[in-house]
Amino acid sequence: MGKKIRIIIIGLIIIIAAILGFFVITEGSSEIVGENDLGTVTKVTYPHSDNSTLKIAVVSGMHSREKLHKFILPLVCRAFAFSHGDVEIVNYQVKVTASPEKFEQGRNNGESLVHDYVVSDVAKSDPDLVIIGHDHELGYGEGYYIATPTMDNASVDLAEEVTGDIGFNYYKRNKTRPSKSTSIKRVDTPLVNTGTLVFVYEIPETDSKTIAFIESYRLLEASYNHLANQ
Repeated sequence: MGKKIRIIIIGLIIIIAAILGFFVITEGSSEIVGENDLGTVTKVTYPHSDNSTLKIAVVSGMHSREKLHKFILPLVCRAFAFSHGDVEIVNYQVKVTASPEKFEQGRNNGESLVHDYVVSDVAKSDPDLVIIGHDHELGYGEGYYIATPTMDNASVDLAEEVTGDIGFNYYKRNKTRPSKSTSIKRVDTPLVNTGTLVFVYEIPETDSKTIAFIESYRLLEASYNHLANQ
C-alpha cells in the first residue's frame, strides 16, 4: 500500500471518528411533551454547561409539507450545541400524523399541536428566544428571512440586529391591517405572551441542504451573540 493511500485512509478514519464523536457527544435527551390524534411533539434538549444562562428553542415540522427545514434544523441544533456549551438548545420536533400532506388541514393540525403542547412547555421552561422554522415557495418572500408577526418591541429589536448582521431579509407586519394568518393567533401571540421573543424563520424550499444548514447556523450564531450581549 502506497504512502499516499495510507494517508488518505487515515484521514478518512479521522473524519469518520470525528463525525461519530459529534453525534455521540451531542446526543440530546428526548421526551414526548404532547401526543393526540393529530400527531406528537418531541422535545429534544442538548447537553450544555451547568452555568449556561441562555436558552434558545427551535420549532421544526409545524407545517408538515415543508420538508427542508424539518430535516435541517434538528442537525443545526445539534451542531450548535456541540460548539456552544454555554447555551441551552431545545428543539421541539412536531410530527403531524393526521393529513400531513393536505395543505390546509396539515397546517392547521401542526399549529394545533404547537398551541396545545409547545406553548405550555415554553411557559414553564422560559427560553430567551423561540425560532419557528418554515420553508417557503418561490414568490412567498425572498431568500432567507425572518418575520416577527406579533411585532412586539423586543422581538422586533432583536430581529433588526440579527438580520443587520447576517444579511437576511426582515419582513414586518402592518399591525393596522387584520392578519389572515391562523398561526399568529394560535402560535405566535401565545408564545410571546409567555415572555419569550419569537422569530418566524423562512428557508427557500428549493435551496440545497448544505446552504440551508450554513444559513440556519448563522442565524443561531447571530441570535446567540446578540442575546448574550443584552
